[in-house]
Amino acid sequence: MNKLANCCAKAYGLMNKHDIRQLYQFVKSLDEECQEYRWPELLPCYAESRFNTNAVDNRPLVEFLSNAVNALKLGKTLALHTHYRRVLAAACLSGCIEESVDYWREKQLRQALWLEALKPLHFNSHDIAFYRHWVGLMSAVQQQRSKPEVKFAPHLNSVFRYKLWPLMKQSSDFCRYFIGQRFKHIEKSRSAILMDYQKGQFLLAFPHKLHTPFYVGVEELAHWQPSAEAIDSEVLESLVKHRDFLLTAKAPAPSLQTPKPLLKAINQYANASGSLNAVIQQIRKIPYLSQSVHQSVIENERINNDEAVKMDVKQAYLWLGAKRASVILATAFLQHQFAQNSIPLHKALMQRTNLLCSLLETLSQSSGIKLPTPAPLLALLSASDLFRHPELLKSSKWPKVSVIEHFYSTSWVGSALDPADFRRSRQLTARWQLSSKTQALLDPEQTTDKKLTALYYVAHFLTLKVYHPQATLSEPAQKLLDSCYEALTATTSDAQKFQKIAAFESHCHSPL
Repeated sequence: MNKLANCCAKAYGLMNKHDIRQLYQFVKSLDEECQEYRWPELLPCYAESRFNTNAVDNRPLVEFLSNAVNALKLGKTLALHTHYRRVLAAACLSGCIEESVDYWREKQLRQALWLEALKPLHFNSHDIAFYRHWVGLMSAVQQQRSKPEVKFAPHLNSVFRYKLWPLMKQSSDFCRYFIGQRFKHIEKSRSAILMDYQKGQFLLAFPHKLHTPFYVGVEELAHWQPSAEAIDSEVLESLVKHRDFLLTAKAPAPSLQTPKPLLKAINQYANASGSLNAVIQQIRKIPYLSQSVHQSVIENERINNDEAVKMDVKQAYLWLGAKRASVILATAFLQHQFAQNSIPLHKALMQRTNLLCSLLETLSQSSGIKLPTPAPLLALLSASDLFRHPELLKSSKWPKVSVIEHFYSTSWVGSALDPADFRRSRQLTARWQLSSKTQALLDPEQTTDKKLTALYYVAHFLTLKVYHPQATLSEPAQKLLDSCYEALTATTSDAQKFQKIAAFESHCHSPL
């Protein structure tokens, strides 16, 4: 019970202090609790019915807390990076206090992403601005007990519908009532507590029978009316404990989790200390991975299509071979992982990654140099560390690059070459048992194959130049690029030709 009261008291104090650091710390602590428990979902309901602020109107506090809860839940639904999710929630809270960007600048707010979220909507608005606006709409529906279409329809039919409709689809499980809300049956006058909402089904429970809840459909809920009657302290205390139990019983979402059991099984099988059945069992647990193995066999020209269709996962894996199967599995995993809109500049990074893939393929075909790993996987591995790069996590616009000092992916954001920045890509190549040439290519401290390394450097350089045509080369970088062209027996004109072909084929967006 103290959890709810203490959190509400802290939130009430923050609404008067207007301190950006304390706002973010509040969001951080709330988000950490949400990772383990579900009691924070009860905060808006508690603030509305029981919290005593010695004020006449509790609505600002209810709006404040509902924005925090909805922002964190939306962030998890969209698979946003932890920092991105917390900045969104903090922006929503500051918007409840004061929407003026200038006001918060005076309060020493300098975080670009946070400031971007507070700006009025326009066609070039960053996604976070649309997210904040959407969170506000959801909170308004919950607080006013209005039908969602009343609040959403004008916006879904506005000039910004191209951004808001996808959010509507992704928020399909959104509940228009607060969790913990009391309902009363029209005919029987029985009270029930709303405990959850999933796919159009409301989970209700009688206050004295919280451990035996029951589902009610949308039509059946018409017989239940929301009640403004406050919930007893004992009921809320029991509900907090019960919500904790429900969450720990749920399995974690696997979409962004590294499949450690599969990697362990693959490594053991490669070292002759594990069985093939263990590998196949783990592949079958992840549908998109088993589908990728099966699809690779079907698309292969060396096997009859009818035979390929009849194969199960184990037969397909054996036909491909362990090494080729690992490449296919790693590609499918990274494509699935990076397809999530997880960082603020996700789309821009994916465009650059796709362009790099096209350049690797084009340069390989023209030079006759074989890549150690298929271009799609090599491009994903090359860019993997940028998905957690500090510059891309805190920025609303891609960093400007004026000087090119090296030819690895971090040059795309203007960072100096630091081998420590490529820890993730090296881990991925080792975990998926990829070739030693691939491992050497992704490690700045290892350069074994001169021609292959030259191809790799030129591909990264041309990718950067598409988006930053005015960027100049440092003297060492210019000498290295000249030696790369010499190793590939290519000229600057050849490189520009390859660049145009790859840019056209990858459909990348660029200022050119």
